[in-house]
Amino acid sequence: MTSVETTDHSIQVSRTIDAPPERTFALIADPDRHPDLDASGMVRDSRTHLAIEELGDVFTMDMHNEALGDYTVDNHVVVYESDVALGWAPGPVGEPPAGHTWTYRLAPDGDSTVVTLTYDWSAITDEELLQYFPVVDADALAASLDLLAEALA
Repeated sequence: MTSVETTDHSIQVSRTIDAPPERTFALIADPDRHPDLDASGMVRDSRTHLAIEELGDVFTMDMHNEALGDYTVDNHVVVYESDVALGWAPGPVGEPPAGHTWTYRLAPDGDSTVVTLTYDWSAITDEELLQYFPVVDADALAASLDLLAEALA
């Protein structure tokens, strides 16, 4: 069962995954697997092909959406606690993050893991840019957690 919490500038979804935190974290920390976990259809391919290993890492992804077409982003790792939390802030290649973040938090639950995915755009202050947020809804985030559960089954 998935739980959902929303505010004016964030969406948070949680569900229990039938895998331990170590396996769950390892999958999320592999950018090559991100297209498999993205229910929105925006994440297309990894250009980095290296696991995320620490705070400050940057991994590059090919993306697509209706408003921008094909584009590439650098994802700056802003949260890194091995087997506990992983988060990144996307931005144009070679530029600072735009102001939104994606963060996974993992909590052990017996042999399973409660995974909470938070999409937060509260740091975006540019009114012109803000009109495009959120770029995904709670249903897409929940579906992404379903894809994560399937990938770990």
